[in-house]
Amino acid sequence: MGRPVSSFSDEVVKAFMNYSWPGNIRELENLVQRLTVMTDAPTIEIPDLPSFMRFSALSETVPFRSLAEEEASYIRRILASVGGNKSRAAEILGIDRKTLREKIKQARTPDDKPSGTW
Repeated sequence: MGRPVSSFSDEVVKAFMNYSWPGNIRELENLVQRLTVMTDAPTIEIPDLPSFMRFSALSETVPFRSLAEEEASYIRRILASVGGNKSRAAEILGIDRKTLREKIKQARTPDDKPSGTW
């Protein structure tokens, strides 16, 4: 533990650049110091970073989705978890069944099969 670190991977540098650094330079200095003490490898990689930094690294490579896309994805997961039971899904979501039907109708794509996840 605590071997000299010779470099940071390109992904780690991108994560550093994407992170907002609310603690300013002191936060960066403390993180670099902690990483050099806790990492045995000569190069710091994404898995070596704390979880909040790993998210910063992903934010550039994983595009954000719209709220409507997130909502549709969430509804699909709920429906799958209850075996397609719309009444139960609506209950879990805290909406009435009619509202759920409307949300499903709005979120359907031409590729959706009538008997698919919806």
